[in-house]
Amino acid sequence: MSKISCLAAALALPVAGLLMASPEAAAHHNIAEIVKRLRPVVVHIQTQTFHGRPKAERKFLKPFQFPDRGLGMGTGMIVSPDGLILTNHHVIEGADVIDVTLSTGAKLKARVIGVDAHTDLAFIKIAADGLKQVTFGDSGTVQVGDWVVAIGSPLGLEHTVTVGIISAKGRNIFDSENVAYGEFLQTDAAINPGNSGGPLFDLEGRVIGINTAISSKGQGIGFAVPSNLARQVMRQLRDHGRVIRGWLGVVIQEVTFDLSKSMALPSQKRGVLVDDILRGAPAEIGGIRKGDVLVVYGEIELTKVTQLQRLVAFTPPGRKITIHALRRKGNCSRWKTVKLAVVIGNPPDQESVAGASLFQLLGISLREPPETARREIGLEAGVGVLVKQVSPGSRAAETGLREGDIILEADRRRVGNPEALQKILAQNRNSRISLLIKRNKKVLFLVLDLPK
Repeated sequence: MSKISCLAAALALPVAGLLMASPEAAAHHNIAEIVKRLRPVVVHIQTQTFHGRPKAERKFLKPFQFPDRGLGMGTGMIVSPDGLILTNHHVIEGADVIDVTLSTGAKLKARVIGVDAHTDLAFIKIAADGLKQVTFGDSGTVQVGDWVVAIGSPLGLEHTVTVGIISAKGRNIFDSENVAYGEFLQTDAAINPGNSGGPLFDLEGRVIGINTAISSKGQGIGFAVPSNLARQVMRQLRDHGRVIRGWLGVVIQEVTFDLSKSMALPSQKRGVLVDDILRGAPAEIGGIRKGDVLVVYGEIELTKVTQLQRLVAFTPPGRKITIHALRRKGNCSRWKTVKLAVVIGNPPDQESVAGASLFQLLGISLREPPETARREIGLEAGVGVLVKQVSPGSRAAETGLREGDIILEADRRRVGNPEALQKILAQNRNSRISLLIKRNKKVLFLVLDLPK
């Protein structure tokens, strides 16, 4: 998958193109009138980061003298009359000063209310009242090919208006180094910094996405947080200042077409395969077993790992959920559907899990590298542990571990099998430990925070 850059979407098909491509849509929607109505709800955001320099020195900085301070910009949208603003987390991350410019030209200081790095969303607030606010639409009803309008500040050019379409839905745009609870909307977006955190409107003027990221290797490929996901995050940030996520306690992988065929699933069923279960976790208590294929969560049919990840994450801890799974006793037996009642729990950082192995707490499954893999990368015998699976949202994923990585050293000591690595990790509980990783032809260091 292409590397994703946290620069947001400026949707850049000309209005003339809209009129030519869809005269019927243009006849029913006057883009100029929509923009006139929506401009007041969009704000321009500027940030400064001083990297710990004494305040007394800051006033002597000259304009455009970048080495001594970090300057940033982005877009936001007003979500309440009293000055609550939704934007991207990466727009305001680490900022010492956040300035918000309204459509009237007024510039106000903002403070951070809450952030959620996983979905790249943040709440900030300005001291204001009587502001116009956005109206949110239902991103679940959006269809590929629907026309959308963006208003933002690409390259600092405030309130730039661009038009495009929804190119795809359900995209998982972040890899293991930057996990996102996503299924993002994809648009034919122009690539311009400064639109991050800006609204993606439908032709009724309702927000159906928050422009968040682009592909650094392609043009016209932009991504937006779906409005339904953003609303869930907003409620928790407003009420708690953070997102309280549910937890199931499983290591999972997607059932692809080929995997479904090889497992002889009925009607080549799709779903999510359970590779491992954390002992004492809600999944085990609720009756989920290793090897189960989860096919329905609540009333929603499962097809993707990211889909299950999002559903569990935004299920309040303590709520009972009905899960349907396909199960068989052996490779030659027939698959049967089982109905399970699972009470979603708190993540292990908030709730101890008795008897859990370190690998399960970290969210990884390991094995010794096969001989073919050793020969391909020139790895000597008795060295290295292969990362077989990484659970989305786990400690291992947040550290940057990926499926296919080979762990060469832990705490500067060589490891040759999972047992040796387990022993080193156990000796360093509740601390940070360095890992030396072989990834394709590269060797890199990662720092892993071990659980208590």
